[in-house]
Amino acid sequence: MTSNVITADPKTTIADAAVLMSRFKIGCLVIRSGRELKGLITESDIIEKVVSKNILANKITIGQIMTTNLILIDPGSELNQAARLMAKNNIRRLPVVNNGKLVGILTSMDVLMVSPELTDLLIENARMEDQRVNLGSENSVSGICEHCGNYVEYSDTFDGKFLCEECKEDLDGE
Repeated sequence: MTSNVITADPKTTIADAAVLMSRFKIGCLVIRSGRELKGLITESDIIEKVVSKNILANKITIGQIMTTNLILIDPGSELNQAARLMAKNNIRRLPVVNNGKLVGILTSMDVLMVSPELTDLLIENARMEDQRVNLGSENSVSGICEHCGNYVEYSDTFDGKFLCEECKEDLDGE
């Protein structure tokens, strides 16, 4: 994770936020009001919610377009748990919070640099989620079991995870 997180106040204009992101060569800003986390804004948010709508960047604040209801992670969490959380929620950044205090941010690039094999997990989980959505239900799909890590032709969802039949039976019996 990156421990030196660049933050901004919700009243900061999009223009000023873009300057900060450019200066520090980062793709997002964590939004705080005092010590309280309020949200997150990404380059994509700026493009999608401001530039594509031809809104003047100095006329709108980051508080008006930021993503709220952040998905957070504890600093003691395992890297594969973070990768699964990112894949499941289709996000690339996780603020790391310890007892309500922002201590860092973990990005998909951090995961890739530390553990390239987890990239396969991110891709496979995203593919499985797409396949499940396309089926319109939680039918059986091929992919990696989220419990044992083995590739299986048929996995079912159990307690919100894709599991092979053996792991599903083991967990169902507990």
